[in-house]
Amino acid sequence: MKKLILTVVSIFFVTLSAYAQNYSIGISGTALYFDADGTETTKSSNQENNHSEDGVFPMASLFIETEVDGGSVVGLDIVPYGANAADGSNVRTDTDTDDASDTAGTNKVDVNFKNHIQLYIETPVDTGVSGSFVKFALNRVTVETDESMPTGSTYGDEDIMGVTLGFGARGDLPNGDGAFYKVSAEVSAYEGATFNSTADADSVKNKIELDDFFTAGLRFSVGKSF
Repeated sequence: MKKLILTVVSIFFVTLSAYAQNYSIGISGTALYFDADGTETTKSSNQENNHSEDGVFPMASLFIETEVDGGSVVGLDIVPYGANAADGSNVRTDTDTDDASDTAGTNKVDVNFKNHIQLYIETPVDTGVSGSFVKFALNRVTVETDESMPTGSTYGDEDIMGVTLGFGARGDLPNGDGAFYKVSAEVSAYEGATFNSTADADSVKNKIELDDFFTAGLRFSVGKSF
């Protein structure tokens, strides 16, 4: 994943050098709301357990962008860390008693959004708000699970794709010498994923299917043009 991030950033910098008249860098903070549903299929019994999760968490990111012909802005936004999205726990009773590897106890899991990369374009629109723009973006993120289970089972991580639509406004900061701010409201749709646990002594495993899910965020950004 680090190689992928470096590759994308390198390509973007090459594009900036070749075509851009100027570029801007900055930081963003987002209050992100998510709403997700999933189904766990337990090993051996094939029992299905449905669960829904929603909440709000903060997310910080770095961006670099450039203005292209027509006044639109093309940019790359990266979250350089794992943002904790949700956590939970439940107490399970050992129903698969024919081997010693299935033990009762408390299952704990943290779900993180890691290595979130967004390629976006912001296009000016004529509204009653100065500096208005609409935003379209393509996203790639790793859904990372950190779990602690008495059975010793672990789940892998999955990379998923998403799209973002947003509306915002951009303005100059006073006496900023090229400094600016942006405020935007954004909604995103992400594809689902399937997480398979490691197999137990009976060669069976749990499976979690994450449905397609949505997020909504309020983003505030500050940057500087060069």
